[in-house]
Amino acid sequence: MNKLNRITSILLPIALLSSPSVLAVDYSYSGFMTVGLGRVLSGSVSGQNEVGIDCPCMITDYSQAAFYEDSWSLKPDSKVGLQGSVMFNEQLSLTGQVVSRGSRDFKLNLEWVYLSYQVNDNNTVQVGRKRLPLFYYSEQQDVGFTYPWVHLPGQTYGWEAVNYNGLNWSHNVQFGDWSGIVNVFGGSETRKDSDYLKLYSGLDSESDTKWSGIFGAEMVLSKDWFEGRLMVMQSDTQGRVVSDGEDWSEKAMQQIYGASALVDYNDYLLTAELFYSDRTESYGRDLAYTLSAGKRFDGYLVLFTHGLYQQKIYQDNPEEVTETDREKHRNTSIVVKFDVSASSDFKVQFEHWQDYSGSWFKENYGDANTLSMAYNLVF
Repeated sequence: MNKLNRITSILLPIALLSSPSVLAVDYSYSGFMTVGLGRVLSGSVSGQNEVGIDCPCMITDYSQAAFYEDSWSLKPDSKVGLQGSVMFNEQLSLTGQVVSRGSRDFKLNLEWVYLSYQVNDNNTVQVGRKRLPLFYYSEQQDVGFTYPWVHLPGQTYGWEAVNYNGLNWSHNVQFGDWSGIVNVFGGSETRKDSDYLKLYSGLDSESDTKWSGIFGAEMVLSKDWFEGRLMVMQSDTQGRVVSDGEDWSEKAMQQIYGASALVDYNDYLLTAELFYSDRTESYGRDLAYTLSAGKRFDGYLVLFTHGLYQQKIYQDNPEEVTETDREKHRNTSIVVKFDVSASSDFKVQFEHWQDYSGSWFKENYGDANTLSMAYNLVF
């Protein structure tokens, strides 16, 4: 039984039994699409690297193993998705979303399927498979129309796990003129044949990752033209390279912290996002940030972005990772976004990736200059 069947076999009977009238249900659906095109213009690495990518190359989405090479491609950023909801009554609903991505050969992938129960006006409980809220744009990261870039900044976005199976409680809050939401979540995630790990172990390799005992909370507050967000989460992590015959590694605790801010004032847009991961029980720590500033001009947005990702490797770490494996890079980009209609846009993005990593990452990926563009539509 696959993951979709397992989850729906549990949630659907609950929903049906909880509904006073199974026949009196309402349905709604929506969709999104991105047609992306891009290529690496130049870079410091030539030929096929150790993981099987033809370089010069640049990673655009770690979690989905999306990358551009030195020829034009539609696959890394193109995707289409559908989301549907069944409302059994005013309080109970079932929501699901599937996505087909070019980076995964357009195979259908279940992103979420969860049951929602609205306790009252301010409290909602959800159970099932959902997006793991590590980042500001986590929930809508597949919907290119909802953010200003062709693809989300690689220095902060993309991790081994992007979804989880579990439970969350959201509570609407009001503090004077400030309004927002507090969300508490918990569960687990096992990702088989992880795309993320293929970027390190090889495109033909098979690796699994497991996050257990996930527990975290996020708070989002907004007022007028400002919105801020704080997040904290911890879990145990394990991994294995199946293609090498490995068994699961010992559990190691990780703690993740996130903070973000968005200023949308008149025609000016400013965004900042900080990500910090403490993995001292496995190899060390991770720090990433992204800063953006832009201005709108009669239907156009011009946005400048700079991001950094770096690892701190501890000398005596259980995984025996060395400084040669350390990853550190910066990315500076400029995006021009044009609003085609109220539900579609077109973007062009140029990126300059600078690699300061240890020898392994630098020799396999290195510096790169990349041009990409995308047409985004929601319906």
